[in-house]
Amino acid sequence: MWDKDSLGFRVRYLQDKVGGSKQMAELSGVSQSTQSRLIRNKFGNPGLELLKAIADAGGCSVSWLIEGDVEDGDDVAKPKGFVIVPFKFGENRASVMFDRKYLVNVLGVNPDSCLMYQARSDVMAPTFNTDDQLLIDQKSTDGNGLFLIRIDGQLYVQRLQYLPGVGVQVISDNPNYQNYQVAPDQLEIIGRVVWIGGKSRQ
Repeated sequence: MWDKDSLGFRVRYLQDKVGGSKQMAELSGVSQSTQSRLIRNKFGNPGLELLKAIADAGGCSVSWLIEGDVEDGDDVAKPKGFVIVPFKFGENRASVMFDRKYLVNVLGVNPDSCLMYQARSDVMAPTFNTDDQLLIDQKSTDGNGLFLIRIDGQLYVQRLQYLPGVGVQVISDNPNYQNYQVAPDQLEIIGRVVWIGGKSRQ
């Protein structure tokens, strides 16, 4: 049964309006498989460009497509139920819009504690590549895992492994880079990587 308040319902409505998913793909440039994911509400961060393409093809506003309306005082770029997560380290990139429910219920993070970071090297390939977008949870700084860190004033995103009595192993997923150890007081942990976005490498 369709949830008439969902993004998926409105995408399906616009498909029917233009004559089906194939016609929507031709008009909007959005593939039928991507449309299907949107309809099933399996697309946590569709992006404004993609949604605008569907909205333009279907003859509606982006705000109506996403939420049906917008919050009082907000502009179309921030529909109700969505949050804007900014880049904070000088990247020349627009902020990224996320569904608040996706951040809270799926990723388990507080949107107010998040920031975006653009990867600056391939040190963690194939996990992510240069220019990929990373969502950082600043509230999560403990334990092993993938973190945005600062060492000697430089920012890195690498895997950390704590070695009791020894220090912290800084690990690169790319075999062309060497791992190394630092003392815990030599690094500042800004936050854990909880989401990675970039071009498909399939």
